[in-house]
Amino acid sequence: MKKKWTIIDTIIVLIIAAAAVIGCMKLMPSLGSNDEKSTVEFTVLIQNKEQALADAITPGAKATLSLTEKDGGIIKDVRSEVSKQMTFNSIDGTYENVEADSKVDIYVTVEAECSITDKYIKTGDTAIKVGAEIPVRGQGFATSGFVIEIND
Repeated sequence: MKKKWTIIDTIIVLIIAAAAVIGCMKLMPSLGSNDEKSTVEFTVLIQNKEQALADAITPGAKATLSLTEKDGGIIKDVRSEVSKQMTFNSIDGTYENVEADSKVDIYVTVEAECSITDKYIKTGDTAIKVGAEIPVRGQGFATSGFVIEIND
């Protein structure tokens, strides 16, 4: 028995071809991506910690930026400010920022060699994104904070 080519067969072939083209377009940028290597400075905010931690983090020291200890950078700057907490004032019925007792917010600026593409900035396997939590560890300290600024 001889089978005839129908319009439904044509539609099925066109759908399969379109899916293959879309799949190739999605896959090709990741296969042929040209990672640009560049030095990137970013700031990590470590909130509500003791001043002793801020004193332990020193400019010029190496910092590990992952739990696997293979991604890292150099600490360029460290500064601390008195930590503030928002509290409810039950007398006025308002919220106000009040300084936290003996706690500081630590701003650590780190410089790292990163791969930069249109989709990400990474140092090794660690993604550097504003708002992302990142571990910061070095000689005499281990903590984590949030990336608040990236300068490339």
